[in-house]
Amino acid sequence: MRLVAGDALTRFTVSAPHNERFAEFFTGEAVDAEMDYHFANGKGPAQDSFCRRIFRRDAAKRKVVPERALPPAMVTYTGAGDTVTFSGVQTVATHAQRWLRVTLHASSAGDYPFEIATCGGVRLWCNGVQATCFTPFTRNTPQTSAIKIALKAGDNALLVHLDELFERDTIFSFRMIYLGDIPLEATLPDLKDSDIDALQAFMDSLPATVTAAHQQLSLSCQADVSLKLRGAVYSLGNDCIKTCLLDFGMLMTGKNGLTLPLPASLGMGHYRLELTATRGVVTMSRSLSITIMEALPGGEGVLEIRKREALSYIAQHGVPRTGRLLAMLHTDRSGPQAQELLISNLQRISARQDCSDFSMVPLLWIWHDFHGEHFPPVLWKRVRSAIVGYRYWYDELGNDVMWYWSENHALCFHTAQYLAGQMFPDALFTASGRRGREQQAIATQRLQRWFDAVEQQGFVEWNSAPYYPVDYIGLFALYQLADDASLRQRAQRLIDRLMQTSALHYQSGIAAGTMGRVYEKELLASSLTELSAFGHVAWGGGHLNRKCASLPFFCLSDYVPPAESVRYARLTHGALNAHYSCGGGNIVAWKQPAVSLSSCVDHHSGERGHQQHLVDVQFDARPDARLWVNHPGDVAPGSEARPSFWAGNGVLPRVMQVENQAMLLWQLDEPEVLGWTHLHLHAEAFDEVRPLAQGVVVRAGNAFAAVLCSQPLTVNGDEVRAEGRRVAWWLEVGQGDFGAFCQRVQALRITYQGDVARVMDDQHTLMQLDGQGNCHHHGKAAAFPTLVGNEIQVTVSGDAQ
Repeated sequence: MRLVAGDALTRFTVSAPHNERFAEFFTGEAVDAEMDYHFANGKGPAQDSFCRRIFRRDAAKRKVVPERALPPAMVTYTGAGDTVTFSGVQTVATHAQRWLRVTLHASSAGDYPFEIATCGGVRLWCNGVQATCFTPFTRNTPQTSAIKIALKAGDNALLVHLDELFERDTIFSFRMIYLGDIPLEATLPDLKDSDIDALQAFMDSLPATVTAAHQQLSLSCQADVSLKLRGAVYSLGNDCIKTCLLDFGMLMTGKNGLTLPLPASLGMGHYRLELTATRGVVTMSRSLSITIMEALPGGEGVLEIRKREALSYIAQHGVPRTGRLLAMLHTDRSGPQAQELLISNLQRISARQDCSDFSMVPLLWIWHDFHGEHFPPVLWKRVRSAIVGYRYWYDELGNDVMWYWSENHALCFHTAQYLAGQMFPDALFTASGRRGREQQAIATQRLQRWFDAVEQQGFVEWNSAPYYPVDYIGLFALYQLADDASLRQRAQRLIDRLMQTSALHYQSGIAAGTMGRVYEKELLASSLTELSAFGHVAWGGGHLNRKCASLPFFCLSDYVPPAESVRYARLTHGALNAHYSCGGGNIVAWKQPAVSLSSCVDHHSGERGHQQHLVDVQFDARPDARLWVNHPGDVAPGSEARPSFWAGNGVLPRVMQVENQAMLLWQLDEPEVLGWTHLHLHAEAFDEVRPLAQGVVVRAGNAFAAVLCSQPLTVNGDEVRAEGRRVAWWLEVGQGDFGAFCQRVQALRITYQGDVARVMDDQHTLMQLDGQGNCHHHGKAAAFPTLVGNEIQVTVSGDAQ
């Protein structure tokens, strides 16, 4: 590889990971700081965690001996990016290390300039002499340093040591950019360039996402290469499914693609598949997102029947979470499998893994309903020990990476503390040194403050397919189990609110719509979200799936959704248009029976984003008949970044929606953010896809959508990309006469000049939006309506409901 000024070094040999638990036996500390219950996306604590401060103290300046470097295991793969990354998620504090090697050939001796950037720490040796030690260890915040490396004429061996402390989701990355005037050559000695190039071509040709059918994975790939292929399937989120290792043996790839068998034990779900290919002595890996689909159980029936069927299905097929154990015990399935599931969940809780608060609440429900039954007394003693030994808030002693600062975690921690204190009023809780009744009293005050804030501002994680089910953990547990009548009533009112707003976005069995927080797994596998299954139980239609963070709570409760939510969710005639405010965003929802469009208007426009999904189109024909536009925060699909390639926005756009039309404006002025936006369009999900002069029109069943963009578009698989830092997108949806719709939208054009974007035909302007949010729709000023308090404004037009 030839390096000139501005080029990044992307090919290294890299060791296998060396991961070890960090500070496992440290007592930790209690933090005396008030919680600010005005939540915000991505907001965390004001100071570094205890374990990071200890790590920085002990690890930043420690001596690392290059003679102890781990041997190379593979060649790095960065795809289209310029950064080597080993990012991921660890539920406990974990010290991760990697060793990288590359040879630089210089035509003459001298000091050659580079810029290095890292999330983590970097030590670099050239020809055995240390050239730099740059160890900022700032969690998930990249830092840069300008360095010079003394190279001799000829070959120079570079050895790089990377390390970082993993605290739940963690970016662990390294970038090295050459800044010199004299070209250099980068090589990997003892490896054939032809083998490296062949594997790179194979990896580059693989799709980012794929759906498996009949336990077979069909991959398109253009490269012709003979290789050995292995795989590892990892669960995403909190599904707690064990990693599944695969060996596909020797294969010959080609333009016909690959068909890979998957084991029957790998059940329905959305996963990360890491493929590792070897050719000769060269090995390279990359990850794909895969969805494994089966026939999903559904049906109608009355609410109580749907609850019973869902509870039984989860007991038999749910992912191995504590919610499944609760369902198993309530359906008389208390055999060895239940005991194994209880033990694994106790291990998670006792280790204080991140998200173990989601497991503690159903464990307390299990204690409430069953303690002393089904399991040996010694195991129930262990349950009690886990409950009284848990760390319920950051003001209690601990050294862990549990997250307390989002609205869903705060609710679950407070609910767990309240119920534990209620159930064990006289017990001494070891992390806090308090008795149970004191824990309950403190939790009551915290819960009242949490309700005050959320009732006033709404959920910043509005309509979130991953996090409403987590909110339901706390809300349904309080509704069903709390002694305090006030808490039960407040929980019910908030459940009613979530049910009503979720119903506005429920589209033919899918929990669709704009969301305050979302991951790619919810967007790419929408029928497998727990919130979609909640919709099935609440209103009928749709299907069940394996997710069970809180759905068993709903099924075991006496809760009945508000009557109007059924009407909103199962729209059969006309069009629904709704407005409500939530978590700093103004939400617009418009739908007909066959298609829906929703957006969040004027939400921190122009600011850095996190996981906000601002505009969403969902058709009823197929779950994957879904459209959205976003500004990516990462170049690699399926990454753990927040925002990622498809989920969230690196920079939040200006958005306005009027009924079935929406416009988005981006001004990507900061040079470090990606200079393009893109539309997700899975063409196979649609009956027709037709090009327009400035966009595309699609049809699914008798519903359709048009998408226009002010910049030229390029198509690569499911991605329709618009290069450009100033860009306007426009969407319109509807159902009925597709031919007439196509004829009309073919005459439309979109412009973005100065600060104003317009969509117009030869006669007039349909919609106009400027950077300050001023909007005109068909010549009339349009604005989000003024709402009173927590008002949900809903109108239904067309055929009467």
